[in-house]
Amino acid sequence: MQSSHMLLGVGLMLLALYVPCADSKLEHECTSIDIRNECKNMHLLDNCTVVTGYVMITLIPIEQHCNFSNYSFPLLTEITEFMIFTEVRGMANITDMFPNLAVIRGRRLFLNYALGVTSMYDLEQLAFPQLVAIQRGQVYIGNCPQLCNIDRVNWDLLTLSRGDNHIIAAGKNCSTPVCKGCTSSYCWSNIYCQRSLNENVVNPQANINTCHEECLGGCHGDSGSAADCAVCRGLSDAGVCVKSCPKNKYALEHFQRCYTKDECVTKHGFVISESQCVAFCPSGYKADNTSECVPCGIEEACVSVCTPDQAGYVFSIYSLADAEKLRGCQIFNGSMVITIRNKVNETQLAQSFQSMREIRGYLKIYRSSQLKSLDFLSTLERVHGDPLETRHYSFVLYDNKQLAGLWKPSPQLEFMEGGMFMHRNNKLCNRRMREFQNTASHDRSLDSLQTNDQEVQCSPLKMLLFVQKRTHRTVKLSWLKHQTSQRLELIHRPLQPGKLYHEESDLEAPVCTRINWKRRLLFPDDLIENGTHYLFELDDLEPSTRYACLLRTFGDELAQEARSELTYVQTEQDIPKPPVLELVKKTDSSLSMRMAGRDHDSFVLTVFELPDDRAYIDQRNYCRQPSYMWQAISGAEWLSFEDYDDCCAGKAEQLDDSRFIANMREQYRCSLDDRKQCRRLVLAEASLPQLRLAGNTTEYELKSLHRFRLYALQLQACNQLGCSSHTTLYGRTNYTMGADLLSQLNACHIPETQKYILRFEEPQKPNGMVTNYVIHYRNNFNQTHAGCVTRQEHKSAGYVYVKQLNITFNECAVQVHSLAGDVMTPYIPIKLCSDEEQRLLAHNREAKEVSPEMSEVPATTTHAHGISIFLVCFLSGCTASLVWVLYKRRCWRQLPGLRRYVPVREQWLRDRQQTEDREILVDGFETVRFQNNNDSQPNDYTM
Repeated sequence: MQSSHMLLGVGLMLLALYVPCADSKLEHECTSIDIRNECKNMHLLDNCTVVTGYVMITLIPIEQHCNFSNYSFPLLTEITEFMIFTEVRGMANITDMFPNLAVIRGRRLFLNYALGVTSMYDLEQLAFPQLVAIQRGQVYIGNCPQLCNIDRVNWDLLTLSRGDNHIIAAGKNCSTPVCKGCTSSYCWSNIYCQRSLNENVVNPQANINTCHEECLGGCHGDSGSAADCAVCRGLSDAGVCVKSCPKNKYALEHFQRCYTKDECVTKHGFVISESQCVAFCPSGYKADNTSECVPCGIEEACVSVCTPDQAGYVFSIYSLADAEKLRGCQIFNGSMVITIRNKVNETQLAQSFQSMREIRGYLKIYRSSQLKSLDFLSTLERVHGDPLETRHYSFVLYDNKQLAGLWKPSPQLEFMEGGMFMHRNNKLCNRRMREFQNTASHDRSLDSLQTNDQEVQCSPLKMLLFVQKRTHRTVKLSWLKHQTSQRLELIHRPLQPGKLYHEESDLEAPVCTRINWKRRLLFPDDLIENGTHYLFELDDLEPSTRYACLLRTFGDELAQEARSELTYVQTEQDIPKPPVLELVKKTDSSLSMRMAGRDHDSFVLTVFELPDDRAYIDQRNYCRQPSYMWQAISGAEWLSFEDYDDCCAGKAEQLDDSRFIANMREQYRCSLDDRKQCRRLVLAEASLPQLRLAGNTTEYELKSLHRFRLYALQLQACNQLGCSSHTTLYGRTNYTMGADLLSQLNACHIPETQKYILRFEEPQKPNGMVTNYVIHYRNNFNQTHAGCVTRQEHKSAGYVYVKQLNITFNECAVQVHSLAGDVMTPYIPIKLCSDEEQRLLAHNREAKEVSPEMSEVPATTTHAHGISIFLVCFLSGCTASLVWVLYKRRCWRQLPGLRRYVPVREQWLRDRQQTEDREILVDGFETVRFQNNNDSQPNDYTM
């Protein structure tokens, strides 16, 4: 439907751009009127009583500033084809423009419509006070945002032919008319009532008691004359309504008028065929010199051949208007594709194909969702198949949802090349397809028809289907044996509670198109029987679910076919599935969770407190293996410690873990199938009493929890049959700012020994467990020092920290590290130790034993450290320079005493003085090697 509406919108624009204007040639009878671009073209309708064609008023922009109230055409009573309004700005009312229009005949349609009104953004009222009927075609009204008062019009009563009227009531601030004073409950507005065929003859309000039987829409007087009719029901002879034309005139069926031979031939360009004025001669006839149809000769080819304009010689039919182009065509020189998705009058469709005899290419009918029969092709005698569709088929019938019958082929129907392709026609039974296949002459070896697994039954017998037993997973069904043929098909699907499935559905569709339906193929040998019935247990169902089931049985050509009615059955209830649990909010003393379940009456919540493992944490020395640096660094530097790939890999691993947990939860969930999977919780380990919550609970808050403590929350969904397996969620409460701060800190200094003594105890209620302390010292010379002690070491030392430093500091602070992070106390001044504090230190055994083992960070000074590095580098450079100078000046021999301190062997020095051996080529091929002797003197070799 949506595609047809889009085609209409595009078609209106294209027609408005390409249809030429037709001038009025007669005083009362006008040809097609095309008004566009300028409102002065509206005068083309002046004095017209009938338009033998169409009327289009389109594409008038707002810049024209047209006053449409100045245009009225009271003489116009009849339009033989269609009427279109689109893209006319400033037109608010059509009522006064055509006050006496009585009939739109629709002899030619725009797509499938005889009246179209769309893209009229200023239109507020649409009324045709005297309109009685639209004899052919439907009505399209869309995209008129201000249009009102169209919901009280009976459009189906107005259109005499069956089809789909597309009406969109878009006006928002509209008041519904009450139709006062109307003989029916239908009206255009409170002023104009809707007329019907029952008012065509008699109009008591106009004092007219009788009208001629050929009148349509009433008459102008009470004489009963056929000349007084407002509009003729059938033919009009110069304004007089007649059943048939007189002897000296000929009927032009398209205009429903009688014309003389001269008018038929000269004015309209038609020919005379017996008593008809037609566009071409029928089969077996040809036009002679006087434009009359005469029989053709015996050997004379006397047929009408039409060729499509589209490339590839393929002609597509989407509507009645497209089919109308084939009227009178006997041989179609091309391929034909029929795709009609709107409801059409198939009788009118047959009129367009009544002369069709041959198709030179292939015939394809696909996705015509509104066609119920192909009887309009009953005159077809031959399909040549030149070319073939997909190089195999001359006749293709595919995906026509409402098609229930083909056509009764003539004895000479022949498909010259290729075979037939018939698939996914939801209501076309295989028996009718096989009958058609056997009647038409063609190569059956090339056919591809719906198989038994996809077949549709033809008038099946009623089959009784009984429900014997239900469980939470299975339904046992039974049916009579004598109703069963060779094959059975059982289809079923889940449905929402209270929903019914309509017969106009995909029940008869092939298996591939039954969305959400599951299918079982059954054979009598595989079924259990009890003498009179077959039994079958339908398993693998969902608990507490409503199902629709249908059983069908098929046989061969002679066997009976039967089908049951849709049977609705509800499976029993099961233990609920594990609920969904998520943490939505937390504080330092509470955890808020959100939960959801299905088929449950209540929830059971069990809370386990998971304290930190103090022994495991104390195994690690957090001073030598810190989890992070002591120095304060920026956020950007912290981010550099995390590798991007490691982060992505971690997220992927978390996703895999969640999938694994979900699969295990489904695999080992608690159900009636296996009660051993129902886990028993150890309530003795629960930190809080087990809570039972109402089934409609969606959120719950646990209060009075410990600070920064890990909890395991286990939730079960329960009903009267039992409880599901649990869903576990782990969550830790928040930490509290300042909870790790020391309650008291004392620091003193013993100048004689340069010892610093700090006394502080653990925080009373820290955020989790304290791991270590970092002690910071500083003085007025910007010198600092940091030392570290673990929680266990500090406790063993009696909560006393003693450190001997070589630099004097006057302030200190303690940074407490816990599982929640770290916090630093304010700096306090370091005072001199009193005699009492020195005496206590001397007798404090724990402090004396533990203090030497404490970890520390070496003392650092900003200036001293830099000076030390400079001095080392300077002295090293001077020493190296001196050694180099001494070596160059050959001081080794003058200072023999230095040799024993230099790590150089005498033999190595002698080897350094040796020269290389020499090799000499003698006589061009022999090499003689001379070895140098460094021990020899120049006088050893005499010249």
